Amino acid sequence: MIAAVRLVQILTPLVDGRIYPMIVRERDDGTPPYIIYQVISTQSDVTMDGITGHEWVRMQIDVYHNDAYQCTLLANKVINAINAHIQPSIYDGQQQLYDHSSDLYRQSIDYEFGQTIPTT
Repeated sequence: MIAAVRLVQILTPLVDGRIYPMIVRERDDGTPPYIIYQVISTQSDVTMDGITGHEWVRMQIDVYHNDAYQCTLLANKVINAINAHIQPSIYDGQQQLYDHSSDLYRQSIDYEFGQTIPTT
């Protein structure tokens, strides 16, 4: 399982398909609420025989909304959906921010996921 693919599958219904890797581009629907996710780092599982094809991936998931309370509620739905559908996963906390450039509230959520590296 590739963590980002699974993440998009389970979170898409929460924001009517408005989930994007790294940024919202001009061609994307930037109507709030929306989610932006990005891989922060990966840690490969390596044994004496070499790379196993498994790794831990650290991701940041940002939930944007024009209402602070609704942003918090949506972030909690994101956390519940991930906990219910992606294993193994480790929830590393969240923080609420106000994004001045977009004039939106943001909940930034940190997770680590186990994933299998594609071999082809």
